[in-house]
Parts: sequence; C-alpha cells; structure tokens
Amino acid sequence: MATGAGLLWSSGLRDDAGEALLDEPTAKVLVALLGAAGTLLALLLQRTGEVRHQVKNSHGTNLRDDVDDTRREIAEVREIARHAVRAARKASDDTVQLREDVQAGRLETGEVRADVRGLRRDIGRLTDAINHKRETQ
Repeated sequence: MATGAGLLWSSGLRDDAGEALLDEPTAKVLVALLGAAGTLLALLLQRTGEVRHQVKNSHGTNLRDDVDDTRREIAEVREIARHAVRAARKASDDTVQLREDVQAGRLETGEVRADVRGLRRDIGRLTDAINHKRETQ
C-alpha cells in the first residue's frame, strides 16, 4: 500500500510549468525506498504489539499470562457465585418446606391433643360409671 501511495505521489510531483520534478529512475528508487520504509514500519508496529503483551511486570510474569490468569480466576469466581445462588435457592426452598412441615406438625399435634383430651374425658366418664355401678350394687 505504501509503495502504491509513493508511486502516485512521485508521479504527481510537477513544477509550475507541468514538468516532472523527478526523472523516472529517481522516482522508482524513491518509490522503492518509501515501500521499504512502509514495510519496516508495519513490521515494527506488529512486533511492538506482540512485545507489549510479553513485557515483564514487577512480579516477574508477563501481561498475557496475567490476563489469562485473571480470566481463569473470573471464571472460577463466576462458578462459585452460581453455586452459591443455587445453594441459596435450595436453602430457601428447604426453609419453605420446613415451615410447611412444622405447620402441618402443629396441626397434627393439636388434633392429637384434642383426641387425648377426648379420650381422658371418656375414660373419666367410664371410670365414674364403673365406680357408680359398684356403689349401687
């Protein structure tokens, strides 16, 4: 791309009279130099980007490894959070179920107590009836 731009630029260099400022061999050399400079610049920029990820930080690791480690840790934290949410939902469901079971148990206990009171009354009446019959005989 730089070579093409250099070719267009060098062919467009004209003086006020419209004559080319560069002769053809000089223009070709200039275009080749511009192309080489563009290629070197592109390679330098590419390598700088690669090196930037490999620069050692203060604790002796490189940025790419730190980013990868951070991503891995984030994934682990997300999984822990998902597990915690599932556990909290399960605990909430279990609490609701336990509350319902306790309520049902209280109702059953109340019914049993009422049955026991009724049985005690019946036993008391029967005992009174038996004692009354003994006294009357």
